[in-house]
Amino acid sequence: MDIKFFDHGFPFIIVDDLYDPEELEEMGKEMQFLHDKGVFLDPVDSYSAWDENGFLKNNKCIHLDEYFAKKREKSVILAKNRKIFTENILESSKNWFFANFIKTCDYDSTLLSYYENNNYYRAHTDSAFVTGLCWFYQEPKRFKGGEFLFPDYKVDIEVVNNRMIFFPSFIKHQVIEVRLEPKYQGKNLGRWCMTQFLDSKSIADTSMTQKRREIEEQAKSVLFNR
Repeated sequence: MDIKFFDHGFPFIIVDDLYDPEELEEMGKEMQFLHDKGVFLDPVDSYSAWDENGFLKNNKCIHLDEYFAKKREKSVILAKNRKIFTENILESSKNWFFANFIKTCDYDSTLLSYYENNNYYRAHTDSAFVTGLCWFYQEPKRFKGGEFLFPDYKVDIEVVNNRMIFFPSFIKHQVIEVRLEPKYQGKNLGRWCMTQFLDSKSIADTSMTQKRREIEEQAKSVLFNR
């Protein structure tokens, strides 16, 4: 596991080789199982971000916490992705944003997304405090495109198999359109993304919406005016 810390006007963390080969194999089998079972949702059914022009994304996804609600112990992915906490990844950051947030983090949810041909996610923010994205694909990589961008900062992060990135959820991010040749389509050979939305139960509660806004505005003020 290789952890690097960055600051390009906002802080983010990149972790390469987060999962070992055995973990990747087990998680890959579950992804294949879910893919073959046809349980992934279209944007209209998956709480997707949207604006006046419609939904911001075109991909398939599944909220694993909901799907495995009464059988969570049966999900390999939900068991393995506890690793971001057991390895103290955010705690190891010297950046005040991550170091202070993780002390109150007691809630996370997992979204598994799959991008194939012509799939994308336009610039958006997330309803959480910290977003963690982990990318997977079968090697050698068959698809083109699918780059990950922070458009407001002109920062382009290379999508690498078994790479995870953490960043403040209120920073806009996007996924460029994925291109996959017809012969590879429908075979689980596209771009996978496991998103972990990190928050705290008190802040995530709808009754704390105003408090969330105040905290986010304070954080933005510090980040954008240094």
